[in-house]
Amino acid sequence: MTYYDYIVIGAGSAGCVVANRLTEDPDTTVLLLEAGNPDTKPEIHIPLDCTTLLGTEVDWGYFSQLEPYLNNHQIFCLGGKVLGGSSSMAR
Repeated sequence: MTYYDYIVIGAGSAGCVVANRLTEDPDTTVLLLEAGNPDTKPEIHIPLDCTTLLGTEVDWGYFSQLEPYLNNHQIFCLGGKVLGGSSSMAR
């Protein structure tokens, strides 16, 4: 069985930075977990195409609660399910 000193959940911008900083000590072991796949979809690398990724396998599909000051509409909240997280999708 393998043991780690730290487990970082999410390989978005923050998760990758935290994992990198933790591994500056060569005696520290870190497991970085990401639910998504690498950012290989061509649309991810074209800034204007990021809206075509909404609701696909690289997006968590999060919505806000009903917003009373917006006539009870919900707001779509981008959540990248891919290496790099939302930063990969909204460059």
